[in-house]
Amino acid sequence: MSDPQPPGWNPQHRPSQPYDSPPPHTAPLPQYGRQPSQPAHPQYGNQQYGNQQYGNQPYGAQPQPPYGAQPQFGGPGPQYPGSQPPPNKPRRPWLPIAAVSVALVLVAGVVAFVTTRGEHDTADAGIPTATYSDAVTTPSADPTSEPPSPTYTQSTTPEPTPTVTPERRRTLKDIDKGLLVYDDVYVQPVKGWTKFWGSKDGLVLRSVQTGSFVSVIVEPLGVPAATYVVNVVDGLNKGAKITAVRKAPVKTLRPANSNIGDQAELSYTGRLKSSGITVSVVGRCTTMTGVDSIHNVTVAVCVTTRPDVKDSVYRDADRMIASVARSI
Repeated sequence: MSDPQPPGWNPQHRPSQPYDSPPPHTAPLPQYGRQPSQPAHPQYGNQQYGNQQYGNQPYGAQPQPPYGAQPQFGGPGPQYPGSQPPPNKPRRPWLPIAAVSVALVLVAGVVAFVTTRGEHDTADAGIPTATYSDAVTTPSADPTSEPPSPTYTQSTTPEPTPTVTPERRRTLKDIDKGLLVYDDVYVQPVKGWTKFWGSKDGLVLRSVQTGSFVSVIVEPLGVPAATYVVNVVDGLNKGAKITAVRKAPVKTLRPANSNIGDQAELSYTGRLKSSGITVSVVGRCTTMTGVDSIHNVTVAVCVTTRPDVKDSVYRDADRMIASVARSI
């Protein structure tokens, strides 16, 4: 009997097998970095996540994350009816119908002031008249008695020497451009402003985009600017029936040029009701009185607008006021 032979060397430390025999069963290697497979269409009521089994859930319920997974926050929460605020609607300060009504009311105020101011230029409207009275009651004289002879005394007071005021002459040539208002006074409308109404000695300009108005009124005589601006503001507000009027103090401005002797400004706020709609309005009037020897005239330029567009409208009005000043 021969001695047993030692087994042959095998590099895989496996028992020797014939080449044509099937390979032995081996366990699969672990796969790192991969998620467990999930069904493409999970069935509600018995959902399978990886190797975890969860119980029955009603249809439409939110699936629960696998055990050990971190919940994710920051997503959109549940939406309930009425939970979102309604979208902001564009603000429309003035309806078109109300804007037309306001325009008619403001123009009516200008017409009322222009047509009735002539009544205030008469002698019995604020101009005092002189009367004489000796303040002594004289008894009835006896017809047989002779009246006393008058006694004359000579005054020694010297007569005052009249002073001659030098006449101011035009040093700046007037520039007449734009629309003729009255008495060689012109206004140059800014872009976007057109003539809305006109009369013999006044006109109204309108901006359709902002719903604003500029009135130019000419008084063919020299009036103190600070006095005239109050009369114009009161007359326009009374004619347009603007209520709750609040007036700022009158400002004395520096004349725009050497042809103007006096200039003033008055701002105000109020409320205007038209067609059942009440709106807030702001206004500003500027008056300019020409030098007597150059152009004896007083001009008022008044602007009426909404508070939300006041700054841009006032800038346009300043440019038109400058054009009026150049024509005086």
